[in-house]
Amino acid sequence: MMCFHISQAQPTCINNSANVIMLNGDDWSALCDNIDNQYRSNSKFTIVHIGDSHLQPGIVSDEVRRLLQAHYGNGGRGLVCPLSLAGTNQPSDFSMRSSSSISTAGKLISQGKTPIKGMTGVHVKFNGGSTTLSIKTLHANDQFYRIVLFHSPGDHFDVSQQGRQLKAVDLSSYATSYVLSSLTDTARLQLNGYGFFYGMRLLNSKHGVVVDCIGNNGATYTSYNNIDNFGLQLKDLDPQLVIISLGTNEAYGRYTNLSTNIDRLVTAIKAANPNAKILLTTPLETQKKHNGGHTIQSGIAAVRDIIVNYGKTHNVAVWDFYTVGGGAGASAKWLDAGYMQSDRLHLKEKGYHLQGELLAKALLKLFQAQ
Repeated sequence: MMCFHISQAQPTCINNSANVIMLNGDDWSALCDNIDNQYRSNSKFTIVHIGDSHLQPGIVSDEVRRLLQAHYGNGGRGLVCPLSLAGTNQPSDFSMRSSSSISTAGKLISQGKTPIKGMTGVHVKFNGGSTTLSIKTLHANDQFYRIVLFHSPGDHFDVSQQGRQLKAVDLSSYATSYVLSSLTDTARLQLNGYGFFYGMRLLNSKHGVVVDCIGNNGATYTSYNNIDNFGLQLKDLDPQLVIISLGTNEAYGRYTNLSTNIDRLVTAIKAANPNAKILLTTPLETQKKHNGGHTIQSGIAAVRDIIVNYGKTHNVAVWDFYTVGGGAGASAKWLDAGYMQSDRLHLKEKGYHLQGELLAKALLKLFQAQ
């Protein structure tokens, strides 16, 4: 899948002059030095992008990944989650299949189901405790030689490739690393174990950027706050930057405690990852059904203000997509330009590509200015 190039029909309301990262007093100089100099130490610069249904298809994060990797090197595909195995949509740039049926599957927003314990927001357990898991990346430059398996705490999977058991290196009680026999875009792994499988991280041997996407339909700040040790689990990804793109679902429900919920998540992430920077993003204006037609969802603007104000008062950086995307009245223009779906809530594929490009450009502008 190639990177999308913006057509001449992009929404006229895009506010390119506002497309900046507002640092709000936070010091990102060390972060900018790290991404600029990671090639010298052959290290990886990891960005973790957390969100809701706008992120679950992977398009926004994929666009950020492609553009940043073009400047700073490709450290690998990063996190891939068993979304399709759990019965929900997943990004189109990889496939994941199991030879055995799933005995238990869970998603972050599932009423009456087994609570989600893993940071990815999705889990599966294989029937009989054993399966051949096939993973294939579909981008030509997303080959991998090392995988990090994420699983329920204290559990363990024996992993074999072509009949050869792979040496396991425990990174934490949630994560185990394995090195494959060679660089590849396809792996058939025999997994033996009775724990929950949360996903895996696909890495190569090069320096460069890795963008790990954690997107779950219907997610809110509260959803991620309810995952046990969420901030501690993120530590296994070694993030230098954590981007949080939430708020849409709060706008359609209750957001009176949103600032408190933001603070709880930010605090948990910082406590376990003190060297990581946090970037909050605001949601684009949407519409809701009203009297047989549609009207502006006023909650989006209210949520945007809460996120922006939280960033200012807590010295946390913010990317204001609401304003960059055109502010009040933008949803009609995104719809007319063919960038928003008919539900007037989600974007079309090219709309998410545009969102990812705008975010990547704002990051690049900051990185290259330091």
